[in-house]
Amino acid sequence: MNKAHFMITAFSLVLGTFMVLPSLHVAFAQYTAPELGGGATIEEQLELAKEKISNAQQQGAYGSGTAMLGTNLDNTVIMIVIMTVIIGGVAGAFFAAGGKRGKRAMQVSHGGSSSSGSGRFCTNCGVQASESQKFCGNCGTKI
Repeated sequence: MNKAHFMITAFSLVLGTFMVLPSLHVAFAQYTAPELGGGATIEEQLELAKEKISNAQQQGAYGSGTAMLGTNLDNTVIMIVIMTVIIGGVAGAFFAAGGKRGKRAMQVSHGGSSSSGSGRFCTNCGVQASESQKFCGNCGTKI
């Protein structure tokens, strides 16, 4: 197996393990027995669930009851900002890489004849430039 593929697979497994294990603990937390006896028993939880169902079936009871903009708004905003920065960075990198490639593609021969042999022309005014020139002598545009 290729070394790069092996490293990517190992990294994915380790990262997946770190993300899955904490969520398993949270998912089964409501069914564990209370350690000090202060929590609700299974029977009490069943009665509360029945009350929730009857309240949800009443006239005018819509939604889950959870506020859309709840108390954890700061965490939501932080995550949105982080995702925006990541996606914006990737888009900016593609934009910058595309701009460099586009400038190289614009360097074409002028009129089909290359008498002096350098083949570099100003992208703004079309004047031929030598290999040592960094700026156009006619208009001053960077070559």
